[in-house]
Amino acid sequence: MKRFLLLSVATLLCCLACKKSEIQTFKVEDCSVSFNGIENSFSLRGWTEEFKDLHVPVKVLGIPVDYDREITLDIRDSIATAADYQVLSSVVKAGELKTNIIVRAKALADDVEQKVIIMSIVPNDYFRVGEPNYQKAIVKWTNSYARPVPDVWRNWYLYISTGYSKALHKILVAEYGDEIDFCVRQRSAVTPGNGLIYKDPTWWSALNKRVREIVRDHDLLHPDSPYMHSDDYEDYPNASTPVGQGKKPAVIPTIYSTLVSI
Repeated sequence: MKRFLLLSVATLLCCLACKKSEIQTFKVEDCSVSFNGIENSFSLRGWTEEFKDLHVPVKVLGIPVDYDREITLDIRDSIATAADYQVLSSVVKAGELKTNIIVRAKALADDVEQKVIIMSIVPNDYFRVGEPNYQKAIVKWTNSYARPVPDVWRNWYLYISTGYSKALHKILVAEYGDEIDFCVRQRSAVTPGNGLIYKDPTWWSALNKRVREIVRDHDLLHPDSPYMHSDDYEDYPNASTPVGQGKKPAVIPTIYSTLVSI
């Protein structure tokens, strides 16, 4: 028995030593950077300024360093021209393992539905090739509806629906106005200049009940034509799933069937 225990302890110490060695041998030149999601959509609907800054999240696989690291990008204009946008920042700050690539997008004319660019991360002196599926990202800005930014979407997911479609978004705006695109439940998410609006948990609970009431009442009055999600509908397994990576059902569901009940 003692021999068995000694062997077990020796094995455990060996494993811990190996793990420690692996951590110590990770080198700065092994670091890579990847986009969080393949598709990044931003709505400029109702935007009245000439430009809007779009924040495209990226993450570093590796270790933090005590200096800034530039991300090299190759950008292809899919449905846009160089006059439609400008990359303001693509730097991972010292000590950080995530950042946002900031694209200043020019507001769209009323008769333009959207602009699209495709960003690819290029290896440089700071970062090697990262996750193959996340080295390229589509960035869209549109005058139509689009799933809101992550801090807002997190609350929509918890209090409204686990899925998103333009049809649902349109109902929300009709009832709550454009402000619905900027409401969050976390005070920490609201920072100067980001346009987000804090709403307390009571407001979100009331929102949940009101949205369910609106859709239910409509469906009772129109049993042959209930509120349906539009063809762009996607259901998401969790709130952090990026735009475009949810599940597209074989049959588009009713909006009521996807609403959150709390």
